[in-house]
Amino acid sequence: MGKTSWYRLALLGAIAIVLLNTWFAARALHILIDAQFWEAHTLQVISQTETLVAQVRTAESAARGYILTGMDGYETRYITAVHEIHNSVAHLQRLTGDNTSQQVRIAMLNTRINAKLAALDAGLAVRRVQPHGALDPVLLAPVLHDSPDSMDSVQLTIHDIEAEEQGLLAARTADATSARRWVWGSFTLAFVLDFLLLVAAFELLVRAGRDREQIAGLNRQLTEVNEELEDRVEQRTRELEASNQELEAFSYSVSHDLRAPLRTIDGFSLALEEDFAEKLDAQGKDYISRVRNGVQRMGTLIDSLLQLSRVTRSDVQRELVDLSQVATLVFREIQASDPKREVNWIAQPGVLAEADPRLMRIAFENLVGNAWKFTARTPDATITFGSSPQNGKTVYFVRDNGAGFDMAYVDRLFTAFQRLHGEREFKGSGIGLATVSRIIRRHHGSIWAEGEPGKGATFFFTLTA
Repeated sequence: MGKTSWYRLALLGAIAIVLLNTWFAARALHILIDAQFWEAHTLQVISQTETLVAQVRTAESAARGYILTGMDGYETRYITAVHEIHNSVAHLQRLTGDNTSQQVRIAMLNTRINAKLAALDAGLAVRRVQPHGALDPVLLAPVLHDSPDSMDSVQLTIHDIEAEEQGLLAARTADATSARRWVWGSFTLAFVLDFLLLVAAFELLVRAGRDREQIAGLNRQLTEVNEELEDRVEQRTRELEASNQELEAFSYSVSHDLRAPLRTIDGFSLALEEDFAEKLDAQGKDYISRVRNGVQRMGTLIDSLLQLSRVTRSDVQRELVDLSQVATLVFREIQASDPKREVNWIAQPGVLAEADPRLMRIAFENLVGNAWKFTARTPDATITFGSSPQNGKTVYFVRDNGAGFDMAYVDRLFTAFQRLHGEREFKGSGIGLATVSRIIRRHHGSIWAEGEPGKGATFFFTLTA
């Protein structure tokens, strides 16, 4: 086997490693984003438990104040605190809905809180019967003295809940640290492989008999590329070192850093394909085509990740927005990009909301874009936007009659990189709905979906003022 064959084998091997490294980098970014979400979620649960402790203490203090003095102000504070306690317990149950053991603890906590509140209510009832004067200590003993369901037992249960969350926080922080090492390793390996690919391309050009002027020009180009890569690596390294404590900022910087080697791989793969087409066999051309497709796919993922990061980092500037107008404008732009398709658009007029117009446009670009994509194989395709009141809130929705989805996998819809349809069936980055979910959360709202295979899907969301 000659040197040329060895060079070609080495080049193909490096290409295969680049593809594998790209997969590892995408997986690391996914783990990093997921760890960041769950870490924030865990901190929110811990904060909620601390709020609940303070509310129970306030209720107990107000009740005792009313029992001892009979002042109406204490009773009002007690009623307000009880209402806040019930809301906090319900919120805590929603936050830990994915954790069975925590649900059991919260049920126990709710029982103990209710027992304590019942004892306090009994004391308040005694004071209402006798609004003036000292009360019989025997009647007030269950209120003024600790019981099996006292504040201490409530705090003990909350401590168990917080201990579970602290364990989860440690595990998720470790996942983020591991993902950070993966990303750095992938970036370093990509840089080394880029250099090896450039050297191989240079050697092939020399063996093809290019004249000195062409070789000198390529040398200059290679030097400029190397200098540019070194400058970018240095710049990105400084940015990463300055933002390690912020996981969102870290994700944003890594996405930028991956662009340079991807452009290099794509550019020189294209050069090989165009300049050496007659020297490559069908298998070699196929490998290069796969490299370019993989690089372009990775570029799309990076763009989606950047948008996801910008959505998380940007400030929410609320104003009165005509959502009907925004949704219709997005639909018209999508329709103009694919004029051959005929899709019915139905928008409820005059749907207004206090929201950030820029973020809501991004949300509709993903929601309406999804509906457009998944109705591609549906005759008489229809996309609908509207709103309806539910439980005192306005619920907005985007509905289509396209491919739909199996409700058994609904929990995967709003997670980055989780796709319910294959890439060959419907193209996409797997990040669009995750971006929508973050936008809705930035507005303190909620989002959910309903669907059935072959009968379409409906995405609902709320926007809390």
